[in-house]
Amino acid sequence: MKRIFIIGILLCGILFAQAQGAAQSNKTSKSTSTTKTVYTGTGAEIQFDKLTVDFGTLKVGDVKVVTITFTNIGKKPLILDDVISSCDCTTVTWEKKPVMPGQKGTIKATYTAKNTGLISKRLTVLSNANTDRVILQLKGEVK
Repeated sequence: MKRIFIIGILLCGILFAQAQGAAQSNKTSKSTSTTKTVYTGTGAEIQFDKLTVDFGTLKVGDVKVVTITFTNIGKKPLILDDVISSCDCTTVTWEKKPVMPGQKGTIKATYTAKNTGLISKRLTVLSNANTDRVILQLKGEVK
């Protein structure tokens, strides 16, 4: 009877040790699964010639058209999903076809001066690039 009791305690100890090892390995795998992905340079990537466009001085009613150039410096085709203007005084157009690696693309912004004062508008460029959101600044003054 003593022998059965001792064997039972040993079996419980072994099972407990195995359960602890399994729990520890689950903790390790969970912590490694929450690591962030680091950019390795294998996707599309957008680079603008300039992030700020200065319209200079305009008069009420003036219409200013600028072309903003960007390059796909990544390894895969770049697609602009959307370009969002911060106000209805600025309209934007861009080519919808993919920009291949090493190639250039353009965004055309048309600003209509409606009120006097300083101009500070934003264009938010959304794309499939690793840097998927870029803010462009439009500035100037309407007199």
